[in-house]
Amino acid sequence: MTRTRRARFLALVGAAALVPAALVGCSAGGQSVADACQVAGDTVTEAMGDLSSVATDPEAATDMFADTLAAMKEAGDKIENEEVKAAFDDFNGSFEEFQTVMADATEDPTNIDTDAMTEISSDLQASSTKLQELCG
Repeated sequence: MTRTRRARFLALVGAAALVPAALVGCSAGGQSVADACQVAGDTVTEAMGDLSSVATDPEAATDMFADTLAAMKEAGDKIENEEVKAAFDDFNGSFEEFQTVMADATEDPTNIDTDAMTEISSDLQASSTKLQELCG
């Protein structure tokens, strides 16, 4: 991977890694915003696991992102609070696009769509920010 592609790859990974931090501030309570955030945060934190190999092993990263996406979709099914569900579903959509681009980049690293990576990184960051604002 060229230096620019690697930097964009690491930026995307960094954006994805911020999600558990955005959701950690949530506290328990009925099916409130806080409770919905707790469900989302716990699931994402567990699913993302150890990110240490992501930068050095793109295939492991692809598998980890696919597993994370599956866990996030499952968490989305458990969220009943409409406000949090909408924000979480937006994030899941961005993360799914991210996972697809990463899988394509792993299969053909010489033909990475850097424009798509930049756009998805921006979408992922925006949806992560929305969750962070909701979940504190």
